Amino acid sequence: MNRRIRFTPSTRTHQGGGISVLAALTLILALMFTGLALDTGRLWMAKRELQRSADMAALAAARYTGCGTTALQASQAAQNALSKNKLAGYTLTVQRGVAGVEATTRYNAFTPQDNELSNAAQVTVKQSVPSSIMAGGLLDDSVTLMQATATAKGGPPAATFSIGSFASITQNQANFINALFRGILGNSSLNLGVAALTDLAGTSVNLAALQAAAGAATIEELLNRQVPLSQLLQWLATSSPSATAASSLSQLGSVSLNSGLTVRLRDVLNVQVPASTATASVDINVLDLVQTSLLVGKGKGLINIGLNIAGVGGISLNLLNPPKIAVGPAGKSLSGAWCTATQSAQFSLKVGLNPLKLGLVDMALFLDLLSTSGHLASLNIAPGNNTGQLEVGSTLIGLRLRNNADTNLASVGFGLVQVGLNLPVGQATGATAPFTVISDASLPMTVQTSGVGSGTISGLIGQDTSLIVKVLGLGGDLFAPLVNLVVSPLLGLVGEGLIEPLLQLFGFDIGLVKVRLIDIDAAKPVLIL
Repeated sequence: MNRRIRFTPSTRTHQGGGISVLAALTLILALMFTGLALDTGRLWMAKRELQRSADMAALAAARYTGCGTTALQASQAAQNALSKNKLAGYTLTVQRGVAGVEATTRYNAFTPQDNELSNAAQVTVKQSVPSSIMAGGLLDDSVTLMQATATAKGGPPAATFSIGSFASITQNQANFINALFRGILGNSSLNLGVAALTDLAGTSVNLAALQAAAGAATIEELLNRQVPLSQLLQWLATSSPSATAASSLSQLGSVSLNSGLTVRLRDVLNVQVPASTATASVDINVLDLVQTSLLVGKGKGLINIGLNIAGVGGISLNLLNPPKIAVGPAGKSLSGAWCTATQSAQFSLKVGLNPLKLGLVDMALFLDLLSTSGHLASLNIAPGNNTGQLEVGSTLIGLRLRNNADTNLASVGFGLVQVGLNLPVGQATGATAPFTVISDASLPMTVQTSGVGSGTISGLIGQDTSLIVKVLGLGGDLFAPLVNLVVSPLLGLVGEGLIEPLLQLFGFDIGLVKVRLIDIDAAKPVLIL
């Protein structure tokens, strides 16, 4: 039996009310979910903006790490970055430290260390925001505390410089460089031509590239490794952007295999560690690095130099202190010491002389060179107008013509005739060397000390008036013309072929010092965590 259900007007009204309630509930739920979505999106955007602000603050603070900087400078830089980003209602914590690689995981790590040995800054920014914006905050008046942390590695602009000049390689300089390298390595077959040496002088590498070639985890690990000289030369060959330079470096590496010399880059480069981003990326001249590494590897002592110069016998260089290449920022540390300094080689050179191969001659030319130091006093980076100033300490050059034992004047004929050299001493005390770099294409460049004179060694020692001649301890006016006729041309030849190239190579001239500005770099800080 079929039964029909009939809807009365009151039933329909009841059903319609239920649908309205359901619709209202659905609308409320929709609004709640919409509000939730809006709150979630707003909080996500707020968190993202806070993280971006923290990143900017960390990058700004990282500039004020390393030599001569303070925690206050880093904090103020971070504060200024947040103000420029118009962040409000926040708290800021800035901590300086060391960015490195964790020993076991090999991941980037940050170790707090609030001093001048820092190379990174970690910033934490906290901000309270309303948890909900529904009903203008009437439904939920709580707040959410957000936090963003960023770590950046940075440091001030850096420069690389040394005492010396490789503006151009002359044949005389090439002869001396080869003789010096052969004397250090104990190999008579080495012979790098002017073109090869010029290419090495025009090639640069940086510590980051050497780190990669050595497979070192950090710059600090690279600097501290004591390795065979041949290994360092191989790293340089691998890192070199020039195929010709790489070939010359490989040749040097092969020659140095049996030398037994070892070297540590920390002894070659005066680098503040931990290294900053600019220190890692600033270029280092390859020929400068090779020559300094060879001298450091050889260490103090005599180096016999074989050069074919008429009338010249044995040539020996007594290395008293090896040179160093400076890599780092300008200015002074908080203790007053210069942040980045270089030093020249300190040595004496003895050149045995035998004019016309006459017997009964006891004569040698001595060159005494006191070590010179230089530091980077200022460095200002601006597009197309990078300026700075190098300052050089006291330099003293002395030339003496003496007997081989260096106990008296040179003598001819069992002391019958004595000959000495009276050469003015060249010096540059407290000299300044300002520089302007318009573009990277002008680097490396030779920066000459200002306010002092210049000249040539060969011109001075070839002058007749430079010689002192005595006969039996008395004046030798009668014999002076004859002695001058024989000795003066030989001294001029030695000056031009040996003394002058040597001094130029180590950055000296009469009364001035030349500083080789290799590169400057204002590498931007980078986020690491």
